[in-house]
Amino acid sequence: MMRRTLRSALLLLFLVSGSAVADSRGLIAAEAQQGFKEILELWRAENYEGLFTRLEPPPDKGWLYFAQRIVYGARIPACCWEMLQDVTVTVLDPDKVMISARVGFEVEGVGTRFVVRDFMVRRSGGLWKLPQQVVLDLADYSFQRIPRKVYERPME
Repeated sequence: MMRRTLRSALLLLFLVSGSAVADSRGLIAAEAQQGFKEILELWRAENYEGLFTRLEPPPDKGWLYFAQRIVYGARIPACCWEMLQDVTVTVLDPDKVMISARVGFEVEGVGTRFVVRDFMVRRSGGLWKLPQQVVLDLADYSFQRIPRKVYERPME
């Protein structure tokens, strides 16, 4: 009798903990997707300081490197429903998520173009962050373009 009770208790514990893990993965996926969307919205609004706080820069490529390049970008995320489509989120661990998505970009003089790819986002300090180079690559910057705006930041 004791064995059967013990087995039943273990089975119940396994089922409850399994659904709790699934619920937490769903919550992590939703938070990561929302964080990714916020990154795209900051970029679209050309809020480069806010965007920089949501990026993971390489150690030798900080704010100045980013700011000097992002203003020469030919693309910014598209508006509204074109911004983010066909999203699939894979939770790798509680602080690391792979987002597969179709992202729309407004291209100067061309219109909206779509990029389908995987994005690795990581949670750091409570914020979901994207690697800086991903944004710069997608912006398709070129120093031969006229900058979107002259951006000066007070020296610290």
